[in-house]
Amino acid sequence: MAPASGSESPPDDDPPTAADGVGSERSRPFQRHVARVIDRFGDLQLFGVVPLIAALFEFEKVRRALESTGRGLSLNLEFAFPSPLVTLWQLVNPPDPATATTRSRYGEPSGAPSFGGAPGEPTPTGGSTTPAGTTGSGGTDVTIETPVETVEVPLEALTAEMLGWFALTLAAYAVLSGILMAAYVGGLDRRLRGEPIAVGSCVATYAPRFVLYNLVLFGAFLLGVPVFVLQPVLLVLAIPVIVALGYVFYPVPFLFVAADAPFLEAFRRSLRLTMAGGAVLSFALWHLGTAAVASLGLSLLVSGGGAAVLLAVLASAPLSLVLTAATVSFFREDVVGGAGDSAGGPSSGDPGAIERDGEGWAAD
Repeated sequence: MAPASGSESPPDDDPPTAADGVGSERSRPFQRHVARVIDRFGDLQLFGVVPLIAALFEFEKVRRALESTGRGLSLNLEFAFPSPLVTLWQLVNPPDPATATTRSRYGEPSGAPSFGGAPGEPTPTGGSTTPAGTTGSGGTDVTIETPVETVEVPLEALTAEMLGWFALTLAAYAVLSGILMAAYVGGLDRRLRGEPIAVGSCVATYAPRFVLYNLVLFGAFLLGVPVFVLQPVLLVLAIPVIVALGYVFYPVPFLFVAADAPFLEAFRRSLRLTMAGGAVLSFALWHLGTAAVASLGLSLLVSGGGAAVLLAVLASAPLSLVLTAATVSFFREDVVGGAGDSAGGPSSGDPGAIERDGEGWAAD
């Protein structure tokens, strides 16, 4: 016998999360994409070489960490937004230099500048030019970190030739790191979709945008250096602005790949996505928290010096890979594949609108 038409609740009264737990999954984008990347780790593990080598390439930081034996244990709490290339030194501050500081005669540094975190992240945090005390004549020193040494230059000794050298070094660094990030992020995206890595194709397609992205960041950094050197208090006041910009534009490099967005369009879409909050904000906050927790354990290892530093480098590589790959997966599937420019992610659209393969990944 058919039930009376008014004897049951309308279908629309059922909670949307009842079907296969889709709504519950959508509310945790960070956890979901990290879990999927871990499930696919065997296909991605080769990419772990990239953050490993990038961390070891920071020779000055590695040297300082190796020499920190006997200085006691120390803890860092570092918060990091998603970045195209997360490395150990984005999560851990290396120990302070020993009492004997390397000086360059009138500022003739060698090697490329170091920026602490991953090349091309929204706000370079290390290796900046900052006041480092006073010289014998009462002038201010400027400290420049390079991968091979830490150089202190008297402010009055800075010349146009030195600044030109620094700008050229930054430009070369931007090009090399842009090529590396194009191959790394593009390769992860292709591999997650079950396609060949095709390094050459990734570099040809994405490197120009990544290089230009780095040049813009480093150019802004250079413009701010004279102001912060002359008025260090402004650096403290600028911290909230730097953090806000780091959040607002963190999607940009991932949109280059996931959405194949042109350079300026990636910035516009990033602004719309982050200002609306939703899944993009949730993902960023979970990434910040995960990076902070990881930094505690990694900083303990680094402060141990010696072999513990190498262990920290090895431990940070798979973590870095998972964080970056999860971010690539999130922007490819949830943001671009699921809801276009809607910052709420797939929760604002029909989950069935995304065609998925057998493993639950979005299909092109």
